[in-house]
Amino acid sequence: MTQVLTKQQLERRIFEALAPLVGADVAPSSIRQLDPPAPDIECETKASGPWAIELVSLDAQDTRTRLRNMGATRQAWDRALSMRPVAEQAQLKAQSADLHLSVNLSESAGTRVRTKIMALIQDRLLTLPTGFSGPIFNALNAPPDVFHASANRGLVRNGPHITTSSAGPWLPPQLDKIREKLVDKSYRTDAPLELFAYSEHDEVDGHVNGRVAIDQCIKAHLPGSKFQRVSVFNLGFRQLVYRS
Repeated sequence: MTQVLTKQQLERRIFEALAPLVGADVAPSSIRQLDPPAPDIECETKASGPWAIELVSLDAQDTRTRLRNMGATRQAWDRALSMRPVAEQAQLKAQSADLHLSVNLSESAGTRVRTKIMALIQDRLLTLPTGFSGPIFNALNAPPDVFHASANRGLVRNGPHITTSSAGPWLPPQLDKIREKLVDKSYRTDAPLELFAYSEHDEVDGHVNGRVAIDQCIKAHLPGSKFQRVSVFNLGFRQLVYRS
């Protein structure tokens, strides 16, 4: 079963990845994650003492949705399997022990649709010969939102191993998320507060004027806010792009 991180677990992982990029030496045991209006992270740094960080993702919503859908593919298999009679579950587990399942699905297919697709794939596998390799559907019986689905065997243990893909255009970072944090939100902390804005998929400086736009946004909205400074990161490359 695919592990799903809680919001706090994800925020801690992101903070621990980004903090060293600004030279912060954080005492791990000091990290606190309290409910709002506290910021996402409060902690102690070995050099400067108390420190508070609010996190915000700049990836476009379309990008996050597309990749979340892709990431739900394995979970969809597990959900579809769990809804079957026990005997069918056992049969599919046995038949898929060496299965590498390759699928190409519509980008818009969310968890519910993917679960239905996986149920149809499982239906087909139950009717196909044990150890079958090849396309699971043909042009006449492929379900909507399925562009490709094939079974491959060999070099796989504890299957099924499921691979899928997602592709989309670069979208500009959502800089209004920075403005919203600086202007519209309120936080309660006694520690110096900073904003960590990051993009994991849509590169924050992927456009020639990207850094200029970031600079203009922060200079326009940081003064008068509760934040002392803003750092902007490319999370995927573990890169500090901008620090006010």
